[in-house]
Amino acid sequence: IPGEGLISTAIEQVVAGVQIKVSQIEESRNREFLYQMKELEFYKSNYEKDLKGIFDYWFDVVRITHIKDNLHLTEQERQKYNKKFSELVYVDKIAQYKMNTLKYGGRETGRILALQNKLQQKFYDDKPRETELYLWCRILAVLKKDILGQDLDPLDILRVLVNDYDEHEKEIIAAKNYVDKIYAQTYGKP
Repeated sequence: IPGEGLISTAIEQVVAGVQIKVSQIEESRNREFLYQMKELEFYKSNYEKDLKGIFDYWFDVVRITHIKDNLHLTEQERQKYNKKFSELVYVDKIAQYKMNTLKYGGRETGRILALQNKLQQKFYDDKPRETELYLWCRILAVLKKDILGQDLDPLDILRVLVNDYDEHEKEIIAAKNYVDKIYAQTYGKP
């Protein structure tokens, strides 16, 4: 057939061109995939480290808040735990942890941290005695839900912490009701 060599050469060049283009697209896709994998690995490693730090911090706040007011502590122990508590909730440190927490939390995380901030105002000085401890436990419960998807009742945290929970249940429930009331006034029913 006249021109068969020419047609054959043209077809070979088209096929070679298509193969080169497919190879280029595949290489580009592989580079993008590897880049995304590296990015995911970077964020995953930081994510796990950040979350561990965030949860460790808030659990320490709850633990130290509970210990610092224990009536059975010696004066020296009380001073030690009050100093540790002051260091944990120092304005700069707690602000940093609140912002780090907001990176991973959802709407409820923002609300409960804002509520904690709100209850620090002088206007709320008449709050029940156990409000601070209940509020820290509620922060933990919200973080577990927003970040990890796990339900944890703040009262269960308190039942774990407070050995004589039954003796203090009225005070704790008063604190819970107070926080619920302020929450409802600020955001509506949860």
